[in-house]
Amino acid sequence: TFDQHEELDVEVVYRDPLHDFAVLRFDPTGLTLTQRGVSLPLAPPSLRVGIEVRVIGNDDGEKLQILQGTIARVDRNAPNYSDGAGDE
Repeated sequence: TFDQHEELDVEVVYRDPLHDFAVLRFDPTGLTLTQRGVSLPLAPPSLRVGIEVRVIGNDDGEKLQILQGTIARVDRNAPNYSDGAGDE
């Protein structure tokens, strides 16, 4: 849900049920009430250890959160939890 309770269909690019987050892809041109900001293209080859990142979410629909982090590793893929394994 965006501003003004506007909704769009999204594609789940990656879902991490253990840590309760997902990366979603959507077409912002479908927004009519929400002001669109700057689009940031993903650039995996440019990812480097030490780069600061921000994760934006809405704590279970309660409030907007922007969390700060630093890329610590780039030498492995995101975990696949389909086998029921816990945190690595």
